[in-house]
Amino acid sequence: MAADIEAILAATSSHSPALQRLLALPDCKQFRGVLAIQPEHQADQLTFTTLAGPGKISCPPCVATSNEKGELLAFYHLGSQLAGHAGICHGGLSAVLLDECMGRVCFARLPSGVGVTVKLDISYRVPIPVNSIVLVAAKVEKVEGRKAWVNATIQDPKESTVFVEAEALFIEPSWAAQISNDL
Repeated sequence: MAADIEAILAATSSHSPALQRLLALPDCKQFRGVLAIQPEHQADQLTFTTLAGPGKISCPPCVATSNEKGELLAFYHLGSQLAGHAGICHGGLSAVLLDECMGRVCFARLPSGVGVTVKLDISYRVPIPVNSIVLVAAKVEKVEGRKAWVNATIQDPKESTVFVEAEALFIEPSWAAQISNDL
């Protein structure tokens, strides 16, 4: 089953026009996973542990980023154990995915490469069905010093149905220069 989901996720992402556009950019990089967490810290990360596994975030997302353009695309499979209501993904999961992707896309644009979420404004448009593949598309709209404004959506990668829209403000904290950045 996991191999099937991996194959479907890879096929969905590779056929995405949005991904093809981003891959055409000279600085575009692809990853499996949004954040590059050192192995010794993975046991402490929500999306690597509690929310990951069969029936949950079934496998690491397929991710592409352009730091120059300030864009990130992440393709996730969301399993049946992530339901808030029967057959529908929990809205809090949307907040987690948006926060993680929006933060990651703006970190490269901040002076020390680290930021914290100050404000996350989410508009839920259409319920996300469980056992589906979704595309989180995040874009940095503006950076001023230690502040970054980011917009994002969670959508169906094939039909372009927008499930959730979000706006966020990230700020690089004064202590950012003191911590290591693993991104």
